[in-house]
Amino acid sequence: MTVLGAVTDDGDSLFCWTEENLTRFHGIRLLEALKDEFGDELVVFLDRAGYFYARDLWEHVSGERETETVGDSSVSCVRGDDLEVWYFPSKLPELNAVEGCWDQLQEWFKYRLVPDLSTLKDYMTRGLSAITEPNIWPYLTGKDLS
Repeated sequence: MTVLGAVTDDGDSLFCWTEENLTRFHGIRLLEALKDEFGDELVVFLDRAGYFYARDLWEHVSGERETETVGDSSVSCVRGDDLEVWYFPSKLPELNAVEGCWDQLQEWFKYRLVPDLSTLKDYMTRGLSAITEPNIWPYLTGKDLS
């Protein structure tokens, strides 16, 4: 099982999973699910996993990947008419708010026995509903806003 997830600046979330190995088509399907769930005008931040950082995904959004300078870092992005995709710099998962969700899910699963796939699917639904979505702004700004 592989889980993909997203957290919004309003504290909403979307999680989906598959039994398949992730490909660029899963990245595109995630973008489409986000548009269906949250509307057409989106800015999405993704890590550089191969299924997100693929030419097919760029072409789905707009056709070209660009590099912008933000502060003193180079950041890749793809801009479409109603969707922008920005990529977190490599090897910096602490910038990604969804990582906080995965930590919570891992803790939820810590002492549970998963004997088969049907139990895993049931637990996945229960575990994902137990997640408290983190505020994304401290992740994106590097500042604690409490």
